[in-house]
Amino acid sequence: MMFFRRPGIWILILIIACSMLVRPDRESLAGVVAPPPPLGEPAFSRSEALTPDYTGCGGQNAAVINASYEQQVVNLVNAERAARSLPPLKRVSLLDNAARYHATDMAQDNYFSHDTYDRSGGSLVLRCAWSERITAYYTNWSNLGENIAAGYLTPAEVMNAWMNSDGHRANILRDTFWEIGVGYFEGAGSYYRYWAQDFGRRNGVYPVVINNDADSTDSQDVELYIYGVWSEMRIRNNADTWTSWQPFQNRVSWQLPPNSGLHTVSVEMRKTGQTAASSDTINLDLPIRAQLGNLPDSISLTYSIPSQRFLPPDVVSVTPQNIGDETILSWQVDTLDNWYELIPTTGNTPDNFILAANNFITDTIGAYTGAFTVTVTSPGGTIGSPHRTAVSLTVTDAPIYTIYLPAMIR
Repeated sequence: MMFFRRPGIWILILIIACSMLVRPDRESLAGVVAPPPPLGEPAFSRSEALTPDYTGCGGQNAAVINASYEQQVVNLVNAERAARSLPPLKRVSLLDNAARYHATDMAQDNYFSHDTYDRSGGSLVLRCAWSERITAYYTNWSNLGENIAAGYLTPAEVMNAWMNSDGHRANILRDTFWEIGVGYFEGAGSYYRYWAQDFGRRNGVYPVVINNDADSTDSQDVELYIYGVWSEMRIRNNADTWTSWQPFQNRVSWQLPPNSGLHTVSVEMRKTGQTAASSDTINLDLPIRAQLGNLPDSISLTYSIPSQRFLPPDVVSVTPQNIGDETILSWQVDTLDNWYELIPTTGNTPDNFILAANNFITDTIGAYTGAFTVTVTSPGGTIGSPHRTAVSLTVTDAPIYTIYLPAMIR
């Protein structure tokens, strides 16, 4: 273990023994038993302020080579943390860009180091320290770390190697890190495949993490982790209505809207003298299932005393439908109101029922309100069931006029 002092910065680097081996021929990698590829030295830094020189030191966004590999590494990191009751890390594009740049740069300039080099005239020229390179993307940090590796074939292989190294495992499980980025490159350099994990925590940033930062889910029910220590919080989906303020807790069970697609969960937190807001997104990919639909949220009727008729007519037809899959839905409709009838009260899609207003005082101005509920009795678990429809009737002394407009045909 070694300590280095820079103005305003303490940098701690955990040194582990590693063997820089010449990688066997690419085509034979999967078929030979070779010594383990290099892991590099896990790096960790804590700083309140850093003013680096960015020249020749990152700042560009490298192309994504394998998005699935990068997400798998995030998933494996958070699985290891969950197994030890540690909070999940939030994947952020700033650290992704820093890690991906470094994985690409190591391959293209054919070197293996946390610090950033350029190759000039066949020789490597140091450009900047690893923490300076990351800060070109990820500013205002209070904690920073990095793991690198080369030559490993899959996310599972490289994670297994990191977890079997004390220093690298410490970075993965460090509770002072709240965010992560992953970079992967293949196609150049002595080891052909290069990996980088960058870890960090920023001042004033309190991540929200859905389902251990998985990129998708097939269930509306998700788990949130909210960083920080707060008194109260409120939550919402997308641009929906906020919940009421409630006592803060780091772990929260939450439900996404019942439709597939990308959803954002936003959280606002507060305590005396401080507020913060954060959000996370996840893609909901629900299996196709039965869904009750084609039902109005409200029905309004008007009865004119002098005209002795309704506007619209006193009988309204309602047709429940399955707007999800092809399953036939069995439904029933219920109400506690007695100023109208529902006929019939049970059926199967595509059957309809009618609402008939026929039990009210027809010569007295007044207003009637109520509601009916359509419930799917089979199959169970149908989305959108039960559905409540509000019903209102206004009895007025205003006449209803019928106006005829002439039609001209040329």
